[in-house]
Amino acid sequence: MSGQSLTDRITAAQHSVTGSAVSKTVCKATTHEIMGPKKKHLDYLIQCTNEMNVNIPQLADSLFERTTNSSWVVVFKSLITTHHLMVYGNEDMTCLHLLGGIVDI
Repeated sequence: MSGQSLTDRITAAQHSVTGSAVSKTVCKATTHEIMGPKKKHLDYLIQCTNEMNVNIPQLADSLFERTTNSSWVVVFKSLITTHHLMVYGNEDMTCLHLLGGIVDI
């Protein structure tokens, strides 16, 4: 048993069906489990910021959507994930979308 809630599993399955690996990984990185995001999920999202064929606005929207969750754990993990992407992700791709385009380049 992975410790994920039923809601987390259903949300991840919905993203699997729609074919959105990025949204699925965001969901898995920001589960209701009271522990930090898993390294493998953070590493995958960082890798996505360096790819040209990944929809970075979708990644940013998925993270923003998770910050509106009613669970403080999900919101906190979303903020941790966002911070991690801003620190370790591709600066040109990540900061422009996660900060809403308000970046001094």
